[in-house]
Amino acid sequence: MYIDKRVINKIVSILEKTTFSVDPDNCTVNGFQSENIMNIFSKNLLKKILPFKDFYKKIFHIHYIKYYLNGYQERHNHIRTEKYSFILYLNDANGDTVFEEPVKKRISCELGKLLLFSSDIWHRGEMSSNEKRILVGAVDNNVI
Repeated sequence: MYIDKRVINKIVSILEKTTFSVDPDNCTVNGFQSENIMNIFSKNLLKKILPFKDFYKKIFHIHYIKYYLNGYQERHNHIRTEKYSFILYLNDANGDTVFEEPVKKRISCELGKLLLFSSDIWHRGEMSSNEKRILVGAVDNNVI
């Protein structure tokens, strides 16, 4: 699924005006991951970020991740903290997201692409030779 480019532009505009605290417990290399920034988005914008039924009501954290030149994410899953996760790509970039276990799939990073997946899936972000920007988040266990 793809999120409308106007929504992505609104998100990026908000992010550009925000000062971030960095989450010290993350797997981003040569880049950063913010602490939870869910509170910077209006309820209306959250509905557009995750536009399924009332899923926006079940979001309990959102992080902004920015890869710098040759940035990547180490292999990880989110099973400790959530049941469902999502990724929203905020720009076109190289350095695919690779899902490894229990499924094997490569996902290209395209502006507006939204992925919703089970948090037990091991995945990683391949090295990107350009700046890559994404939002990642968690949805409460009882949403699906």
